[in-house]
Amino acid sequence: MAFVTGLIATLFLAGYLRGRRVKALLAIAGAGLVLPVLVAFTSFVYPADPEARMWAEIAIPVSYLWGMTAAGLGYGVAALALIGRRDLIPRGVYPT
Repeated sequence: MAFVTGLIATLFLAGYLRGRRVKALLAIAGAGLVLPVLVAFTSFVYPADPEARMWAEIAIPVSYLWGMTAAGLGYGVAALALIGRRDLIPRGVYPT
């Protein structure tokens, strides 16, 4: 459940950063860090299962790949939403 929550947070953070006009590489790489930090926190600070520490060496890099994927998706969706919103404004009203 925490993994899915981290993915959703990554999606929203990347979309928010797109709305704030942060460059794509910085926004996706930064938002992609949410998930590995969450995985590292849960495996080292709150070790619920002894196997979690054993698999943390593999889970953290894999979660970064998943985080980068989710951040790219969130950034892309936000970019498309902003393009769609720009099309709704009549010509002459939107500053060029």
